[in-house]
Amino acid sequence: SRNHRIGPTLPSARVGGALVVRAQAQPPLVAAETCMPPKAAKDGTKISTARGEVLRFKSPAEFFSENKNIAGFDNVGKSLYTTVRELVENALDACESIRELPDIEITLQEFDTEGLNALIGVVAHERLDSSLYESAKAATGKKAGDGAGSSKEPTEGKRAKGESLYYRVTVRDNGCGMRHEQIPDMLGRVLSGSKYGVRQTRGKFGLGAKMALIWSKQSTGMPVEVRSATSSTGPLSVCVLDIDIQKNEPRVKVHERIDNTSGLRGTEISLVVGGAWSSYRAYIVRYLRQMAVITPYARFGLRVSTLSERSTLALEYALRRRFRDASETLQRRFRDAS
Repeated sequence: SRNHRIGPTLPSARVGGALVVRAQAQPPLVAAETCMPPKAAKDGTKISTARGEVLRFKSPAEFFSENKNIAGFDNVGKSLYTTVRELVENALDACESIRELPDIEITLQEFDTEGLNALIGVVAHERLDSSLYESAKAATGKKAGDGAGSSKEPTEGKRAKGESLYYRVTVRDNGCGMRHEQIPDMLGRVLSGSKYGVRQTRGKFGLGAKMALIWSKQSTGMPVEVRSATSSTGPLSVCVLDIDIQKNEPRVKVHERIDNTSGLRGTEISLVVGGAWSSYRAYIVRYLRQMAVITPYARFGLRVSTLSERSTLALEYALRRRFRDASETLQRRFRDAS
């Protein structure tokens, strides 16, 4: 029988009648760093992996700002709906934590680009020579088949198609309020919350209100305004803050205590976001109707003022009568006991 060999034949020699196979020297291994040097990071540091890739880190705020669809901020219309929903659910939790019948007021005020610029403080300048743009408008009209002089301008009171709209969303409740020193961390850090160990709460991960703040920063650049008081006779905390997305830290602009002349007990949060009320009006109204059904002990009020009077809306879901009577009875007992 013959022996069949597979693969390369190694050199051999006979020493004292025995067959000795000589091993060939293997070429030295080349380090991965010499083949593919890692790219330097923006800050100058090099933290490379075994494959020569740069190891980078992202804060939770940066991650969720790039993946807003995870939290329900897919488009401008749904972002407005999700903002209202998250603020309302936080208000319900704040009221139920102190066993108070929720009284929640939601206000939406619509702005166009000109109104937002006036709110921010941006001054718009008129064109000095409008004839420079007439040729471009005429060429656009010819390309669309409308003729040279038939380019239609939006009339007063009508918005141009595709124009961006913005909304000031304000939600006020009569809940427990927030402590003065905790307001920046409670609203300016993603994944910071007090409900990780509490069961049966609507919010748990500390993401909803912070995502609304991130959406406000990305769509309008406006900070969030907070007014909160833990007691109607105590001082009122006023805080205006932004969020540093790269560091996941609050950027406080105003943080002070003032006299509570209005007798507010609870929290009022106001922010300006991009949205589309006309597209998601039915969703917001249906959500409040469903919340009124499953929480009959709560009152919801919605006031919407838009640029067009047709879209203006005002509705209220009042307390059920039996809960209202129970609340009046409890208040009477507390007054008699005091």
